[in-house]
Amino acid sequence: MTSPDAPTHLEAAGHPPHRLSADAAPAPATPGKVGMWLFLATEVMFFTGLIGSYIVCRAGSPPTSYSNLYAPATRLDRLKETRGVVLTDVGADATAAAGAIAAATGKPEAEVARILATVPHGVVNGLDEEGADGLVAALGQLGAKAEAIPLRMSSWPRPYDELMNPLSVDLTTINTFILICSSATMVLAVSAIQRGRKGLCSLYLLATLVLGSLFLGVQVYEYHELLEGRTYPAGISPTGHFTPDVSLFASCFFATTGFHGLHVAVGVVALAIVFLGSLLGRFSAQNFATIEYVGLYWHFVDVVWILLFTIIYLI
Repeated sequence: MTSPDAPTHLEAAGHPPHRLSADAAPAPATPGKVGMWLFLATEVMFFTGLIGSYIVCRAGSPPTSYSNLYAPATRLDRLKETRGVVLTDVGADATAAAGAIAAATGKPEAEVARILATVPHGVVNGLDEEGADGLVAALGQLGAKAEAIPLRMSSWPRPYDELMNPLSVDLTTINTFILICSSATMVLAVSAIQRGRKGLCSLYLLATLVLGSLFLGVQVYEYHELLEGRTYPAGISPTGHFTPDVSLFASCFFATTGFHGLHVAVGVVALAIVFLGSLLGRFSAQNFATIEYVGLYWHFVDVVWILLFTIIYLI
């Protein structure tokens, strides 16, 4: 019978025995990590309510809420047979084009100027079929490019519909990719500090900070364009600018993306603080909990944005 203390055949061959060491035991859940998960749980509930409200508002929107010719929430009962003209190029003489529009519609000078400001999506509405065809012919003689279109109605603006939806899917797709890349660099930063690579950790933290700031900068640029940088046709806004008060869609958009942008800004500040701490050597392979907590928050922000991008911009 073999003694419990007798060497095994591996030990006899010069190999150390394989025993589970204390270092290999699973790391305990620290109070800080538990606190972070509880905080993220409350954030999940918050964004669930926010996204759920968006979905409810969209599902309850009447099928005549938005159109390609008239401002959101316009009563379209008596306007279903009307036609419009989309002006894509005013030609060499904008004054003559404005005169032709004013003569055909009787619209005041300020409204005609706003229509011209929205070219290549300038919409002239309130015409009958004969009036629309006549205006297209008159504009064509002046060297302008225009097309007569019928009234289209929708319960919610659709992606890439430039007469009803001002959101740039292409720009936001690039911005989403930037945020996803920042999540990858955050993973690499945590991995580097766990291996004791302090310099590499600082480099990845800097990359995450730069990418996060770039995402935020693009969102600020998008807000500027929507709020005052561009003039949009009537189907998007009666004022020409996409502000929170012009439609239910605008209110939902700014509420959801605005709260997310605020969370990104908080994350960028946290990343900046952690990056400075990393430069000062405050983290090591034995002390990296703060970086891990910030990483958890940043990944959460990324996941939420992917949901918002899909629901608001793509569907």
